[in-house]
Amino acid sequence: MLHPTPLHLVNSRLSVPSRSFVGPPTRPRVPAVAGSPAPLALALAWVLLSSAVGWGALLWQPVDGWRGALLLVGGVLAPAAGLWVVGRAGLGSSAALAAMVVGVVALSDLSWRAEGSPGSGLDLQSLVKLALWGAGLLLLAWRWRALLAACRQGPTAAFGLFGLWCLASTLWSATPAYTAGVALAFLGVWVLATLWARQVPLRTGLLVLTAGVLAAVAGSLLVYLVWPERALTPNEGGRILRLSGLFGSPNNLGRAAALGLLLVALVMPGLRRGHAWLLGSVALAVCGSALVLTGSRGSVTALALGLGVVWLARRPVWALLAALAGVFALLVWTLAPETRDALIAMLSRSGRATEVTSLTGRTQIWQAVWELIGQAPVLGHGFASTREVLPAHWAGAFGWTTTSAHNLWLQVWVMTGALGLLLWLAAQAGWLWQACTRHLPARDAVVVFVLAVGVLEASAAGPSVNLMSFALLWAVALRSPHADR
Repeated sequence: MLHPTPLHLVNSRLSVPSRSFVGPPTRPRVPAVAGSPAPLALALAWVLLSSAVGWGALLWQPVDGWRGALLLVGGVLAPAAGLWVVGRAGLGSSAALAAMVVGVVALSDLSWRAEGSPGSGLDLQSLVKLALWGAGLLLLAWRWRALLAACRQGPTAAFGLFGLWCLASTLWSATPAYTAGVALAFLGVWVLATLWARQVPLRTGLLVLTAGVLAAVAGSLLVYLVWPERALTPNEGGRILRLSGLFGSPNNLGRAAALGLLLVALVMPGLRRGHAWLLGSVALAVCGSALVLTGSRGSVTALALGLGVVWLARRPVWALLAALAGVFALLVWTLAPETRDALIAMLSRSGRATEVTSLTGRTQIWQAVWELIGQAPVLGHGFASTREVLPAHWAGAFGWTTTSAHNLWLQVWVMTGALGLLLWLAAQAGWLWQACTRHLPARDAVVVFVLAVGVLEASAAGPSVNLMSFALLWAVALRSPHADR
């Protein structure tokens, strides 16, 4: 006689023991955006407020010409659309957050002013950038809990504290208004980059960043084809022409092109073969040609180091061989003067040895920056203050000067003092610990690239927020796929 099996025994036989399967890391739930009136309410509130102010301004000073009328209408409608996008992003829309990221990535380093413009002051271009950077702070109204959770990761928390210290430096800054604006912009980019790293999958994040970089670099090549005299920057007294495009500087365009190639190399393994080859071909044509035309040797070196991190991290034998090759190259450079002179001649654009030995005049800049550090070693001169402090303190041959220290760590020290430098080094130490304990190729390659650029440039700590700032803050906020297991 057959006896029915109790239901609880059937369930126990069919169930899978909880220890036999470990699912993927759970992602924090974000609020749904469907039907929420908040983004539209923000946009309409801006339209009503700005329209009222605009009508009052028209009564006081009528608009002259159709260009003024277009600027007035754009000043009403463009911020309204931006607030709508920010509201959607705050409520969890990945598409809206991607739009904000593309805007920051594609426009942060662009510099296009009329001929004869001094390149300073709060013009329309600067206002657009400040709006893009500062928009991230508005996301705190919805996403502050997610940001607090992200701050459990050491490097992200350290960079957040660094941003707050930059804002505090307004109290003693040599340029208080500019310091306050750029410090708020840095914090806004920190919020946006951190949320972007936490909300979307890594491959999606890489693809969106790649799209923004490719668009900016391709725009520079287009300007070069249509208007070459504006796209090229003369160096060495006009003897050498280097491509700057829409970036205002060959080195800025060079590091963007190099970053584009690095991002493509990171995202290609996760794509289908046809899509990967197509993306790789486009990136090589666009970013590769731009990198060659800029002649940016530092960007090429940083790209090689970033790719080396990806390739050597899981190949300890090759990593050891690379380290031995580096030691051998250093010995040759030190002990073989004939070989050293030949390498200097090969690396020099002008043929002068002093161009390489002085790192294109950077050693003089570093000496001047060191003198400024000695004047305020603990607190610094204020975040982003080198924009005015350094030109007032130093000028090179023929009156040429600069607005940055041309070194990331010296730039941090002269702006924010020893306390700011300690926060920055703490963030780097936190990343290094994560890289040694749980390697994540995208994170480690991008961080190494930004830091390598920082040896000869202000990089992510420049006198203004830039593409390198976003790339670094996004990379350190990434989590390993096994972080929650």
